[in-house]
Amino acid sequence: MKTNLLNTIKNVGFTLALSVMGATAFGQTTVYGVISGSPDHTTLTSAIDAAGLQPTLDDPMGDFTVFAPTDAAFNDLLAELGISASDLLADPGLSDILTYHVLNGTVLAANISNGDIVAPLNTANTLKLTVTAAPAVFVNQAQVNAADLTADNGVVHSIDAALLVNETVADVAIDNNFNILVQAVVEARLLPALTNPFEEYTVFAPTDAAFVSYITEQGITAADLLANGGLSDILLYHVLGMEVLSTDLTNGLVTTLEGSDILVDLSNGVRINNANVITADVTSENGVVHAIDKMLLPGTASIEESELVEVSVYPNPTTAFITVDNFENADYRIIDVSGKTVKNGTLKSNTIDVASLNNGLYYLHIMEGDKVSKSQFIKE
Repeated sequence: MKTNLLNTIKNVGFTLALSVMGATAFGQTTVYGVISGSPDHTTLTSAIDAAGLQPTLDDPMGDFTVFAPTDAAFNDLLAELGISASDLLADPGLSDILTYHVLNGTVLAANISNGDIVAPLNTANTLKLTVTAAPAVFVNQAQVNAADLTADNGVVHSIDAALLVNETVADVAIDNNFNILVQAVVEARLLPALTNPFEEYTVFAPTDAAFVSYITEQGITAADLLANGGLSDILLYHVLGMEVLSTDLTNGLVTTLEGSDILVDLSNGVRINNANVITADVTSENGVVHAIDKMLLPGTASIEESELVEVSVYPNPTTAFITVDNFENADYRIIDVSGKTVKNGTLKSNTIDVASLNNGLYYLHIMEGDKVSKSQFIKE
């Protein structure tokens, strides 16, 4: 009987020892273990240790998703900030930087949907997730370069850039009810660009009413707009690759990220092409947003805008041809809503055959020397 009792005590002790050994004995791995065991995440490991977050991420009872910047990503961050690794590790805000990379709960790559906006442990800002057709997954501006590194308390996704909590022009649009614009940016997969904290942008942001007016004029639905193959170009025509406050604008042409020019007119308020700026200078940490009351359409501003006059086109809408009077032997071009020239030539008569064009809204430019006359028409 005494021997059996001793054996029981030994067995209980052995069981307790196995319980304490846990992760090591049976190969259980935490998200901290995945990161610290990676040769490409040594800076992140040092940062987690310096911020005192190792016990949290090593907790086998936790449940986390970690977007883990590689060493190369941290090197890029240090270069952008002009600091050393020692400076970063000594930064009192280090914990806030790191917890902006962590979600509560396990989120595998397959469970991420394009346009997801999620709250990390640092709730000072959200994370914006993008899924492209490639497929590729982005969190803000960073691309996932190794997904679904699973652990017993969550998952790690390696990323190629470090994330900062900075408010961006994308946040301005999201937080100020530019609902259709945000849907379009998501659909065009432009969130990675607009959330980059180290770029500078000026966004001329159409209001929802501006989008509705555009959709109505074209006789399309919001779904048609979002499915437009030229959506990205349309949106990039609203963006400058620099920060320009309203007080810094000057009359004349400015080149957009789409590549075409917009025309700035300060003679009566602030006008961009034919749109009015109705709310100016909503600033963020990577640029500024100006709300406008119309959509801007590529190809509707040109170097000759100061000599540009409106002309009438008929019938409008049309099914097969358009007529413009008094322009024989003038050169013309027809531009679609993505800014692409779809037809050009010389007017041998007052009539232009447009039967081959797809249904939609088009812009007609007629050039006579330095004078440009313009109109628009709908093909249906």
